[in-house]
Amino acid sequence: MREFPQTYEQEALWIADRFLGDPSPFLETWAQRILGPLDVPALERALAALVARHAVLRSGFDLGDEGPVQRVDPAGTVPLERLPWPGGERTGGDPDHDDLYRTLRLAGQRPLDLTVSPARFTLYDRAPDEHVLLLQIHHVAVDDASLVLLDRELSALYTEETGGAPAGLEPPALLLGEHAVRARAAGTAPADLAFWADLLAGASALTQLPPRPRPLAARRGSACDTVRTTVPAGLGDAVRAAARALRTTPHVLMSTCTAVTAAAVNGEDVVIGTPVSRRGEPDLDGVFGCLTDLLPVRYLVPADATFAEVCAAAKRRSLDVLRHRNVPYARLGGGVGRTRGVLSGEHLSRICLVLDQSPSRLELPGLRCERVHVGGAAAKFDWLQYVVADGAGWDVRADYALDFFTADEAALVLRQWRTALAAAAADPGVPVRDLFDRLAATA
Repeated sequence: MREFPQTYEQEALWIADRFLGDPSPFLETWAQRILGPLDVPALERALAALVARHAVLRSGFDLGDEGPVQRVDPAGTVPLERLPWPGGERTGGDPDHDDLYRTLRLAGQRPLDLTVSPARFTLYDRAPDEHVLLLQIHHVAVDDASLVLLDRELSALYTEETGGAPAGLEPPALLLGEHAVRARAAGTAPADLAFWADLLAGASALTQLPPRPRPLAARRGSACDTVRTTVPAGLGDAVRAAARALRTTPHVLMSTCTAVTAAAVNGEDVVIGTPVSRRGEPDLDGVFGCLTDLLPVRYLVPADATFAEVCAAAKRRSLDVLRHRNVPYARLGGGVGRTRGVLSGEHLSRICLVLDQSPSRLELPGLRCERVHVGGAAAKFDWLQYVVADGAGWDVRADYALDFFTADEAALVLRQWRTALAAAAADPGVPVRDLFDRLAATA
């Protein structure tokens, strides 16, 4: 066994996880519906090769003599369990999506023993020539960039195992644990800490959540559900055109729309969480693991401003956040790390937006693979919204805390967000006051 400290990102997640019950909000799922004659032994060999390539999948996470550690087992494995589809084998025909989501959601809630492994592979026999492959993995061992690696490498390894072209994959340049040692030796720049203290000074807590002011539970439980919608191609084209006109990105424009929906029920000062990657060094490109952290962006959304003005300010703050991103979440959210944070958790754990502009695909020869996006095992935030590119449009889904939203309220939040998005795309100069009126009128 080789022992390393955990990365700052891992440590924050690992410590938080120890205070939470099952299911953990940090359990992630990657699921694929696979249609066609799957070579199961070849898949098993490909998965074994993937695990051999990436040390974090062979690591246990525990408390060492000097703090949280990750222990890499050179001979570790993640076995592939093969199970029948719960409720019996399907006989074919159109997929039952509700059954698919429900079954995988329950499977994704099974606890993982992090001292042994952060991952579990399951292959379900769902129908003749239909399988569902599920990777259940803890967030300490994965981020979105890791899932892109997973798609690319598993595709290449399975192709090789079924007699196709050699995978030709270079080994990762370093271990995640080696990166943790390097990052801790570098420390945190005082100027970066000063930036965050200044940016977040006096930030207001979100006391209300969209879609309207209403009584909220004093504390949030773990139960959550998922709501879905789409941004059609026409609106998608308009959003991209508006972003170009504003000299910004679709992510900043969409995040500003999220801030508008929050400000409509809170007041003009709101904080929205955004994931930020720390894969700045080339030797991290091929490393599987958690190298993403949540960082807050503060929005000022005065009613007498225009959307374009709010968006321009949001762009400037977002760029500043990226310049100072090497401050661990634990130094911002008090109570997780050993050093007092500059911002309490009530600001960071409410609303978060994630945009995926370039989703990857699993491509196995002779098979059709469809990614199944499963809702969270438990509430990670009050509102966690994913916007995933799909051609010219986007697929949109949000995990929401059942303590704070009914299903109808969650659906209304997405309709309000789309209302703001459509209005801003049509006329970026629209007054914020007009947007508030349109949100209030959205049914």
